[in-house]
Amino acid sequence: MSDDSQRRFEAFFRQRSDDPASVKVVETQLITGGYSRQMTRVWVEDGGQRKGYIVRQDPPPGQAIIDTDRATEWEVLSTLHGSGKVPMPAPLWFDPTGEELGSPAIVIDMVDGEAFIAATRRLDPSEHAPFATRLAEVAGALAAFPVEEAPACLTRPASWDEYIDSRIQYWVDAEREHVDRDPFMRLIASYLRSNRPPPVPLGLVHGDFQIANVLCGKDGEQDLLIDWELTHIGDPREDLGWCMLASVTQPPDLVGADETAFYERYREIGGLSEEQVNPATTDYFLLLSASTVFVSVLHQLAALARGETTGIAVAYMSPAVAGMHDVLMRALKRHAAATGGAS
Repeated sequence: MSDDSQRRFEAFFRQRSDDPASVKVVETQLITGGYSRQMTRVWVEDGGQRKGYIVRQDPPPGQAIIDTDRATEWEVLSTLHGSGKVPMPAPLWFDPTGEELGSPAIVIDMVDGEAFIAATRRLDPSEHAPFATRLAEVAGALAAFPVEEAPACLTRPASWDEYIDSRIQYWVDAEREHVDRDPFMRLIASYLRSNRPPPVPLGLVHGDFQIANVLCGKDGEQDLLIDWELTHIGDPREDLGWCMLASVTQPPDLVGADETAFYERYREIGGLSEEQVNPATTDYFLLLSASTVFVSVLHQLAALARGETTGIAVAYMSPAVAGMHDVLMRALKRHAAATGGAS
């Protein structure tokens, strides 16, 4: 940690302490693995007590794969945590301008729990089945969240059909705007348009639902969901599709560890039918939701080629484009085999 960061962190926490003179930042640790926000674990001594925090802040310009807004994220975190209906760590403070911490930042309570991805990788695959049900309970809580209580900053689509139309069109528009034409993107859009699943009520979508973002609860407590910057109102099944997409590059696949138990529990909590939620609908929403990151990577790679960004993470993500072609084509073929769909 730089001297400037140390000074900023200590000044920030002193401003929020009843005993400012006792405040000292005793340890910091940059969290690796993310491609969007700069995240730091910060341990602070305050009045003789040691406490940990997570600081999520914007990285330097041109360094992020996806650009999102901290003010929107803060409103999402505050509203959802305040509802008590979604399991998540507590959001504590917001530096909207970055005047205190150097860039717009959110400070969140650090919880003592490791991510599902770390916990399950230490286990034999035969021990993964209970995590399928636990994952379903976290996802189900999102599906069951009353959309009328969603944060006011989130856009409300007029209807399910309009929303799905807009997500499909995003594939088409992105292909037209890209520096290289990619007919594969038009194929995905055509298939999605011709093979819509049964509709469900619009609801809360996390946007990056995967096992790296679910933390194990302690001693029988609820498991917790983190990283809410892509949250929006849409079809809650998008989170299932994205989870399956992420499991390809960040295994294990906990849904597949006990697929029957996962879907049964998710449908029970979310109040949805087997026709609405099943492995085939998950493949459909894998295709639909993939555009969020796929297109963002294309945009950033184009900026890299033009010399507008120098982020090493952007260059590192370039092989993901070819890899995602393969993952998406496999999902399309599975969906077609299960439903008789055709583009």
